[in-house]
Amino acid sequence: MSVDFTVSICTYNGANRVPEVLDKLQKQTGTEKIKWEVIVVDNNSDDNTASVVFDYVQSWRKDSELRYVFEGKQGVSYARNRAVKEARSRELIGFLDDDNLPAENWLAEAYRFGQEHPQAGAYGGVINAKLDEPLPSYFEEVKVFLAISNRGSIPFCYERSAKPRRIPAAPGSVIRKQAWQDCVPEKLLLQGRDEKNKTMLGACEDLEVMYRIQNGNWEVWHNPKMEIWHHIPAKRLEKQYLLEIARTSGLSNHALRIARLHQWQRPVLVFLTPLYLLSDSRKVLTYYLQHRHKLTEDIGTACEFESKLGQLLSPFVMHQWL
Repeated sequence: MSVDFTVSICTYNGANRVPEVLDKLQKQTGTEKIKWEVIVVDNNSDDNTASVVFDYVQSWRKDSELRYVFEGKQGVSYARNRAVKEARSRELIGFLDDDNLPAENWLAEAYRFGQEHPQAGAYGGVINAKLDEPLPSYFEEVKVFLAISNRGSIPFCYERSAKPRRIPAAPGSVIRKQAWQDCVPEKLLLQGRDEKNKTMLGACEDLEVMYRIQNGNWEVWHNPKMEIWHHIPAKRLEKQYLLEIARTSGLSNHALRIARLHQWQRPVLVFLTPLYLLSDSRKVLTYYLQHRHKLTEDIGTACEFESKLGQLLSPFVMHQWL
């Protein structure tokens, strides 16, 4: 069957989260002329995710198809690779996490933008926060670690030469299948979270994908008409969780440095790494001296320090992975 647009939902033990996403996809509007499908990629769950999805298959809307795929190799990167291989769309794949709730016109706007910008290899939109409790006072300082992002109401192309170099956050983003096949290797430097084994050391693999596509002969865009809500439960706003994701975000830094470079530029990084270590050491020490009295009580300050510390350690972690 020919498909115009594939929606991929990668999940691990998402039996309680996936239904909320599927309910939102059931309500998509403006799709009358779009042939689309949804794939739920189960990344080795040990709950009843499969049975939940199969229940939805029985009552799924008639103008699209819902499919279940099992990926036994642990890690978000493996699940996304599987989604690309399984996608029946030859053009566009929209990626939703199992806690990403799309607006009712998300799919229609994602498809329209892809048709209007054929050179766009990837594009992201607006990511809002959906919280179960009132907004905490430190939220603005930590929202970047929770992938909450709004780059404005005007579409624009992310320039590779911009300083600082920017790319869209991954939740709710769309990647052109050909761009993935052209630019993304079978094995990334970062393999993504391994939730079964309770490790987030490979986090930010989605950013690595974006950088690799931006390095290719493709454009990367911001499409403000694609809007999702990231459902963040209360436990993800607790200090210990935020410190962990801030640290692991920093630990991905050296891998992302490599991903930002063209292949021919990467050997130079060996000689630049000592300079990065000196610079990052200075940043960690300066930040600590300026904010040490707030580190135990101010969650935003503590997270920023953990991120900087992770950046300093990231070349050593990268060496272990390689």
